Amino acid sequence: NCIGGMLSADSGSIKFLDKELIGLNNKELTQYRKDNIGFIFQSYNLMSNLTAKQNLDLIGELVKNPMDSLEALKLVGLDKKANNYPTQLSGGQQQRISIARALVKKPKLILADEPTAALDYLTSIEVLSVFENILKEGNTTLVMVTHNEEIAKMANRVIRFKNGYAYETTINSRVAKAKDLEW
Repeated sequence: NCIGGMLSADSGSIKFLDKELIGLNNKELTQYRKDNIGFIFQSYNLMSNLTAKQNLDLIGELVKNPMDSLEALKLVGLDKKANNYPTQLSGGQQQRISIARALVKKPKLILADEPTAALDYLTSIEVLSVFENILKEGNTTLVMVTHNEEIAKMANRVIRFKNGYAYETTINSRVAKAKDLEW
């Protein structure tokens, strides 16, 4: 929440592209979120009365140079579902719409909270493959929270937490591909 600019920390230091986030006021945090952060929530958080495309267009209206919503839908393999409402989509499709919604902003940082938690194995691999493809371009960093040790094998860096504190940081010498994960 602090990295995403949703909450302000009481102490310490959080730097994003050499800008200190601690001490920013609400207006500055809002601008930081708008300009830099894409959020992917565990529960999708799509507007049920808007189509997939409209969900993306809504976010696109908030930023200066958004990605075309149909292009974002194509990146997640759902351009043919642009006019479907969330209730007409599977859980995996809704999560991919959620990813596309984050991409519309062209964020420098994507924060993903358990993005595969409600998904079956095959759909999880689809979603993780989308992340893999996004990260190949090198314009975005992904920070993902997961309890699935297998998914952690895809990360360049893994930071483990216990009781709210980081207790271990490891660098993966061999980053796994989504298609090679099994659980």
